[in-house]
Amino acid sequence: MADFPLPYSVRVSPRAKNVIIKLIPDKGIEVVLPKGVSHRDVPGFLEKRREWIKRNIRRLEEKGLSLDPPDLNLPEAIHFPATDKTFAVRRVRNKKQELRMRRNVDKLLISGNDWSLDEELKLLTGFVRKEAKKFLVAELRSISKELNLPFNKVFIRAQRKRWGSCSAKGNINLNMKLMFLPYRLVRYVLIHELCHTVHLNHSAKYWRLVKMVEPEVDNLEKELSQSGRLVPAWVDYQ
Repeated sequence: MADFPLPYSVRVSPRAKNVIIKLIPDKGIEVVLPKGVSHRDVPGFLEKRREWIKRNIRRLEEKGLSLDPPDLNLPEAIHFPATDKTFAVRRVRNKKQELRMRRNVDKLLISGNDWSLDEELKLLTGFVRKEAKKFLVAELRSISKELNLPFNKVFIRAQRKRWGSCSAKGNINLNMKLMFLPYRLVRYVLIHELCHTVHLNHSAKYWRLVKMVEPEVDNLEKELSQSGRLVPAWVDYQ
């Protein structure tokens, strides 16, 4: 496999029954493994699908798409449409070994002697998570009270694909990346998850409840399905 055209990532999914190979534009090749399948077997799976992979890479290229990640540009400012707040980012090199981030109203100062890309990204995404926790938790509690739809606990995550989820215990997970969506979509996601505290599925009864609370559900669902592009590339960088 030394001449295989692109790097790949591996993800284990408890729901997967077979090995799945995905070609994701701007991300690369992703191999999804069922539990119990060894990572050591991945090169063999890819080798068996080599021609299929090459063929589909060509099809993507014909559409103007690429598996290569876009060049990463670190932000000069972080804008949160959810709260309509913007924070300017300033970087200062000094003699102090410790890398620090300080917030002064609407400015973020990153300072230190030297630091890596990963170290800065850790600080920036940590800031996003902290702001998300303050805002999303308060909003969820407010809407929960407004709609009389109580929940148990709330957690702020950095999920790749899901904006939110709700467990059978009434625990709600919210994606910190919601901060990069307009407020109307954030509110809809919170409503969506709160309605799952009543119906833990997507049955007709569930959707009737959602529509009773939010009549624009169809338009919001469509808009939400296309909103991943609103999240800056650096937030998803790994």
